[in-house]
Amino acid sequence: MLSAESAKQTIGSDEVLIIDVDVPDDLQMDVSRNKEREKCKRKFTAMEDDDRIISVSSEEQRYHIVRIHEWLNGDDNQILPIVDLRSYEEFDRQHIDMTSYANSGNNNTVPTIVNLPIPTLLSGERSCELPPRHVEFVILIPRQYTQQFLECSDDCEIHQLFFASVSKTTLQSRKPWLVRQILIDCNTLWKDASELGLVKSWNRECTTSFQRLPRLWKPDPITTNILPILKEWTIKEDQNRIGLVLDLGSGAGRDICYLAEELKEYQCTQQQQSFNSIHVVGIDNHKGSAKRCVPLWKNRGVDDITDSLLLDLNKLHQVRSTLIDTSMLLLSQPMQQQSEIICLYAIRFLNRKLLSYIANSTIHIETDSIESKSISKSDIHSPPQPLILPIGTIFAMSHFCKPKDGATWNFDHPKESSVLERSELKNLFESKGWQVLRDDIILDGDHGRTLIQFIAKKIA
Repeated sequence: MLSAESAKQTIGSDEVLIIDVDVPDDLQMDVSRNKEREKCKRKFTAMEDDDRIISVSSEEQRYHIVRIHEWLNGDDNQILPIVDLRSYEEFDRQHIDMTSYANSGNNNTVPTIVNLPIPTLLSGERSCELPPRHVEFVILIPRQYTQQFLECSDDCEIHQLFFASVSKTTLQSRKPWLVRQILIDCNTLWKDASELGLVKSWNRECTTSFQRLPRLWKPDPITTNILPILKEWTIKEDQNRIGLVLDLGSGAGRDICYLAEELKEYQCTQQQQSFNSIHVVGIDNHKGSAKRCVPLWKNRGVDDITDSLLLDLNKLHQVRSTLIDTSMLLLSQPMQQQSEIICLYAIRFLNRKLLSYIANSTIHIETDSIESKSISKSDIHSPPQPLILPIGTIFAMSHFCKPKDGATWNFDHPKESSVLERSELKNLFESKGWQVLRDDIILDGDHGRTLIQFIAKKIA
């Protein structure tokens, strides 16, 4: 370990203390841990008092506390994205903004910077907005958390959230996030950033038009493929109705969020005066789904065009009665216009009975086949009446699929019975009067598993 004396440097008028912390080899020895922490405590000084920049290397977690110049230099022409853990008020007052950097013609990719206050991550309200666990990124530590973080305390909420390999709540093992650099909220950080022209303030209360927030997560590719179809629907003339887009098995709601954000931003940037409305609804049988989805949509400004519905998609009678009465899908809006389903999609959710039911849908509804909202026990055991979907309805799916019919599946998850055969969707939908618009195989981003990207349009 470097001694404190030998590590001191002077940069301008600031004295900089650089400490390289060597974590003991035997990380299971509490004695070694405690001694190391005591050494750290003696060397770390309160940032508020003398505003020293402390550069720390942790071999255990493989992160470095850096100055903004070091972050900008990056590795291999890549500057890591930042998760700013400060409060909304602190972020609005001053935050790192890369607009001038992007306009300078620099060859590096402009990094994404998101504001996710630490309390919203600890509560789970915005934890789904963190990047995937295989993506490296930077965290900006709020001033009030600095000392606790630098002391590597067992009670440090930031360490528990990002670096713990065992969940404190469930006691189950987990993969830590790949936080590679740390920025500390202090005067020197903002002085350096200001000199580089990277500081901006923002009054979110005065923002009148919709502004899509940056995101560190990526939607499933199938959503980017159906987005142009949905945009085209919004500008059709004489629609005068709400188009419903249904996410079957919506989970955390990020794909819904992506579609809603992109559609809302599209309408804000177009010159056209009026648009047909689209409402995106997540359907899931998990009681906790809405608790995860609704805060995400509200925080990102799309709660007015999204909804979450609790429904068991295995119960086809209930599926039919719900989808016939589309007012049940517009929980957050009063019914001022007629609505119709224009798109259904499923992402990594496989229910073969439901797929067959959708493919076999009809375009006509007979008055004597309309089911009441209350379903009798005898009805449950009889086949449901056909699902009603209009001509032009889009069905899309992204799911694990074999690269060719009859191929083996060499992955533990998901099990082979939950994997589609290569031609399964094409054969099913083409035989029932659907036009296949897309039927491609791609690889997932982390394990090399094959995924189908399937889109079909109802034409009969």
